[in-house]
Amino acid sequence: MAYRDGILMGDTKSPARMNFCWSYSSLSLFTQCARKFHRLRILKNIVEPESRHLTYGKEVHQVAEEYGRDNKEIPEEHKFIKPHIDTLLSAAGDKFFEYKMALTADLEPCDFWDKEAWWRGIADFISVDNKKALLVDYKTGKSARYADTKQLEILSLAIFNHFPEVECVKGGLLFLVSKEFKQATFYREEEEKYWANWDTELARLNMSFEADTWNPTSNFTCRKFCPVLDCEYNGRG
Repeated sequence: MAYRDGILMGDTKSPARMNFCWSYSSLSLFTQCARKFHRLRILKNIVEPESRHLTYGKEVHQVAEEYGRDNKEIPEEHKFIKPHIDTLLSAAGDKFFEYKMALTADLEPCDFWDKEAWWRGIADFISVDNKKALLVDYKTGKSARYADTKQLEILSLAIFNHFPEVECVKGGLLFLVSKEFKQATFYREEEEKYWANWDTELARLNMSFEADTWNPTSNFTCRKFCPVLDCEYNGRG
């Protein structure tokens, strides 16, 4: 077991907790609604249909990876991403596409599928040049209006662990369709401050596991999009 600021990060009596490895997306889902998180990610007795937007996003990510890493020709319908990926390819340092990272409960780097993995994440693009790193996450949304750089923060924390020489990470959310770039910079010397940003939600997650309590939260997905049809907030059940 490992503790940081009183937050249990390792083993508990809950078999589900013992086998659970969190990510930015899973914690975001828990924050949105604990019940939805429990049904989709822990019990897994409900499968959420993949939306057209999600399918399209995965397709664009794959095209970007294959062009950037393997120089595979970009299909005509995705040619609009080429200038953006070419710009990334011109960055200094070693380049990594769809780079998988994981951390143990003691915040040590480990293999992505290691049974000791406590957190997992995938960086769309990283370039490492001595003490500096460039981190880019692709977005296929039509606007950067509601862009959230917290995803960049947790990936930067992982970079500090996986690349010990890196002291500064310049991150950005690259909106390929709207041609916008939301930037954020992170410094190794401020790691503890960044981790503190995750403490509240991680503490709530651990409390839910310990008590095996997963209360629903009414939110914008309930009436039209949530697949948990038997929830009292769902308008389609």
